[in-house]
Amino acid sequence: MLKFDRGSKYTRPDVKERAGLSRGAKGGNWDTGVVEHDNEFLIFANVGTEGRTGHNYGNRWEGSHLRWYHKGGSHLAWQSVQKLLESERAVHVFWRTSNETPFEYAGAAVAVEIADTTPVEILWAFDVGTVPRELPLVQSPEQVPRGEYREGAVRQVLVNAYERDNAARQVCIDHFGPACAACGLRFEERYGTLGAGFIHVHHVVPISELGPDYQLNPIEDLRPVCPNCHAMLHRHRPPLSIEALRAALR
Repeated sequence: MLKFDRGSKYTRPDVKERAGLSRGAKGGNWDTGVVEHDNEFLIFANVGTEGRTGHNYGNRWEGSHLRWYHKGGSHLAWQSVQKLLESERAVHVFWRTSNETPFEYAGAAVAVEIADTTPVEILWAFDVGTVPRELPLVQSPEQVPRGEYREGAVRQVLVNAYERDNAARQVCIDHFGPACAACGLRFEERYGTLGAGFIHVHHVVPISELGPDYQLNPIEDLRPVCPNCHAMLHRHRPPLSIEALRAALR
């Protein structure tokens, strides 16, 4: 298994050298965000900034966990994604906040949440001694009981995947309306019928902190926000309150 020091800084050539390659080695996937090498994976993540390709998927720290998004177009059925999530695989995560700086080694990672979206969304934990490598099989209920909204209902994929409840989302929007709770933007006013009803929904308490049996209250726990404000809320650790972001906008 490859060895790196948590908290230390590495350039890509440094990592190649540790992997037994020439520092100037070219080819393969070494210049991409996900590298497979001798049955181990190395992830190079930009946090809070665009990558060299101009993409910014919203990678962010949530406490000691890193919420990370695979490359655009990825989905859970990809063979490469399935391999990345195999319990016996070593996954090394490196991150940085600028394209001009080396990467910091976050550690060997274990996936604790997966969202089966495009791109695939994974929450990585790094205190691997306290995270089980094989999580128990937990089937989600076929339906959410009327009047109850289970946020974080779990279904087994390769690890527990948390499902966001669309019914709870709709209750939130029906109550507050499709205007951003932080900046007041209504997409229909800006984009006409194309933007009618479009809005993100923000969890006042991050979804990663909710247990699998948490009974969500859509009015108390959710707020409609535009994508820009949603991203700004999560640029802070822990996420900013909507009131704090509203004050910053003023």
